[in-house]
Amino acid sequence: MDSTKFKLKNDFSDAFSEVVKQLREARKLSKAALAKKAGLHQTYIGLLERGERSPNLDTAKAIADALEVRLGKMITKAETRQ
Repeated sequence: MDSTKFKLKNDFSDAFSEVVKQLREARKLSKAALAKKAGLHQTYIGLLERGERSPNLDTAKAIADALEVRLGKMITKAETRQ
């Protein structure tokens, strides 16, 4: 059986992941640079951007702070992408 058929789709998490990637690229940060600024591992940033991980609120706030944007703004952007 194809395991991709069983991936649970979470539209908001996927939209949030896209926002993180968009903001990171707009600021010309590598995944490693964002991870370092946020106190995370670069592998986690890659997993997040591919929609394979969803951050808890503290992690989302750390990412927002590292990107120098309000978490609320990131959430609003993600909501409009759904």
